[in-house]
Amino acid sequence: MLFGAKKTVNLKIEGMHCEHCVARVVNAIKTLGGKADVDLKLGRAAVTAPKDLDPQALVDAVNALGFKANLL
Repeated sequence: MLFGAKKTVNLKIEGMHCEHCVARVVNAIKTLGGKADVDLKLGRAAVTAPKDLDPQALVDAVNALGFKANLL
């Protein structure tokens, strides 16, 4: 595996209502080493994350904010 290898994880996120919600999700994912492209209207996030990051950790981080996230 290459150093710094990345993967894409797609999430469905329920409960986001504004750009502040989006910013909270982006920041939570960033703390795990990922980068998120969040679509508020669709309630989805495309996350670029380190290969060794468990996708469930992303779900747990978003759920800890009070949203409901699931892997797509």
